[in-house]
Amino acid sequence: MEKSSPIELKELVAYLDQYLQTSAFSDASANGLQVEGSGTVRRIGLAVDASLESVLMAAEGGCDLLIVHHGLLWGAEVRICGHIYRRIRALIQADMALYASHLPLDAHPEVGNNAQIAGELPLSDVGPFGEYKGMSIGFQGSLEAPILLQDAVDICTEGIGPPKALLTFGPQRVGRVGIISGSASEPPIFDEASRKGIDLLVTGEPKLEAYYLAQEYGLNVFYGGHYRTETFGVKALGDHLSARFGLPTEFIETACPF
Repeated sequence: MEKSSPIELKELVAYLDQYLQTSAFSDASANGLQVEGSGTVRRIGLAVDASLESVLMAAEGGCDLLIVHHGLLWGAEVRICGHIYRRIRALIQADMALYASHLPLDAHPEVGNNAQIAGELPLSDVGPFGEYKGMSIGFQGSLEAPILLQDAVDICTEGIGPPKALLTFGPQRVGRVGIISGSASEPPIFDEASRKGIDLLVTGEPKLEAYYLAQEYGLNVFYGGHYRTETFGVKALGDHLSARFGLPTEFIETACPF
């Protein structure tokens, strides 16, 4: 089997920035290249989180670049101490670059977390949902015909996995579904879902405030897990990069239960 040719890191980063529209989003995450490598990429690792576990697994797999959804840098000045130091030290020792894509990877219409989840469900009339600082990061869509809530939960379970939690304050028949991976617990999300006739909101991580918001807005919420709902995007991005550049890619799976 013919080996793939390595690619310069700066070329790959430029492609990712353009393809993911990295600069278009106002985000707490410092999206883009966060830790530089020596400059040549032969193998790419992809993970949800830039944890030490993920870094070490990617290094063991011979990756030159690790692409993550949750990076190390989140806007505010960061001291290179403690766990941040250990993660960066492991990246440098492996001569492995780190690229982060948070909201851009949630929102991408092809490889994004929410587009990929929408593709796992039998939805039509799919459109934007979940406005955040002027950008829609999620998607909404309609089932062919309204179905019982339990049947909708079963469909989500098949496509995503068993729910971490389920709130059932909405209608007992589901016709329209809204999707935002990760942790959609802010009041504006629930308000938008109510205004747009969403019968079932699919997101990741359950939080205390969301219980009362769902109750007060009369919404059903399927919590598929923060980690699990954000594996979709990095997996799809890995497939895309492999097809585009002919480089081997590896999804770095951890046992995070949340």
